[in-house]
Amino acid sequence: MERNLKKAVYQHINFENNFQNFFDFPDFKEMRPIIRSAVHTVAKESFAEQPLSVKVERRAVAIEEQLERETRKYQHQNGFFPNQQSELHNLIRLYTNVLQVISKHQIIDQEIEDIIYAVDQTRKSLRKLNKLDGEGPLYENTKDRDLIPDTFYYLVTQQLIRPYLIDPAGKMIPENVTHDGRKLVVQMITYCYRDWDSYLTHQYDEQYNIKNKRGLSTKQYYDELEQNELKYADHAYAEVLADVFGELEKMLVPDYVDSLDIMSTNLESIFTKHPRLRLQFNQIITDHFKVDVHGVEHVMDEPLKDIKNKYDYYRQNFS
Repeated sequence: MERNLKKAVYQHINFENNFQNFFDFPDFKEMRPIIRSAVHTVAKESFAEQPLSVKVERRAVAIEEQLERETRKYQHQNGFFPNQQSELHNLIRLYTNVLQVISKHQIIDQEIEDIIYAVDQTRKSLRKLNKLDGEGPLYENTKDRDLIPDTFYYLVTQQLIRPYLIDPAGKMIPENVTHDGRKLVVQMITYCYRDWDSYLTHQYDEQYNIKNKRGLSTKQYYDELEQNELKYADHAYAEVLADVFGELEKMLVPDYVDSLDIMSTNLESIFTKHPRLRLQFNQIITDHFKVDVHGVEHVMDEPLKDIKNKYDYYRQNFS
């Protein structure tokens, strides 16, 4: 789409709605990978110290959700209430941060210019909003979630955390878990609440960016694709967790419980009454998570090896 035509489309949207929300622009799908990459950078830079990648991911998803939900709220209101003024300023500042990241692209081509234009139009629309009388709803920040005691993810984590307990007979509490153990807990919390479909969409968006990046040598191209696959390889846990839950469901329903909910069913109460079931469940976890004699899981060993072998082959034969 030519620049002037694209601008005309955006101006038409502006004429119709008096608010330019880039989430509604006709080619938002094409813009999304670069915008998501910028949001990820903003999320990473928001930490004072080098964070775990899973924490960056969670914050990036939260920022992206915040951008869209708050923008649509103000678009719908066509103004802001006095109690929303600080929130609106923070939203505008967030758009500014995203724009600054996008503007730092090494090559500012037509696509990047169009994205900068689109995001800036939304920022300008937010700045032009008029103050309304009364009081309006505030955005509820997504707080760090935790595992729900006695439920599926909690008991799986409780089993996997054993090698990382300072006192093996103690409880799964922060004071009794090593640094590596705390990393495992953070990962399990992430997997518990992750939207895996959205996660894979992020991967495809990044692959799209790589495949459309200019000036890459064949080796650089394969290197970047390899890093992308390694980054998202932990989607293997989605299948493992689904398989474990599936076997648990077959074991418990309908003999011990009418139905099983992955987030809310109190499994501990069932296992307390039927200790044999706990042993069977622990064995299911051991099998699917490929737990070794030391209690350490090895879900990622094979997927990571396969990815590295694949790209080693590509570089050796197609570079």
